[in-house]
Amino acid sequence: MMTTRSKIIGVDGLDGIRLKVETTKPEDSTIFQTLGPLGKMLQESSPPFPSGEALERANPGSSEVMLRTSYCDDSLRVSRNSYGELFVWKRQ
Repeated sequence: MMTTRSKIIGVDGLDGIRLKVETTKPEDSTIFQTLGPLGKMLQESSPPFPSGEALERANPGSSEVMLRTSYCDDSLRVSRNSYGELFVWKRQ
């Protein structure tokens, strides 16, 4: 699983937020799991990838996204981006 961290840079109405992607990091990687204790140490000590910066260098403005949330409760959130792609988040 990959975890991408973003910051909120604005809101749009009651259901929309503008996000700016900052970093991405593997979490619970099966590759790291096969390495046992060494994999755990590598996963915990490796820095996140600066994905927001990489997106901006490739295409300025591409690290920003607008999400509209259609459902949200204590454990689940369902949102769509401006391209209509569906995202479902589950709280661990």
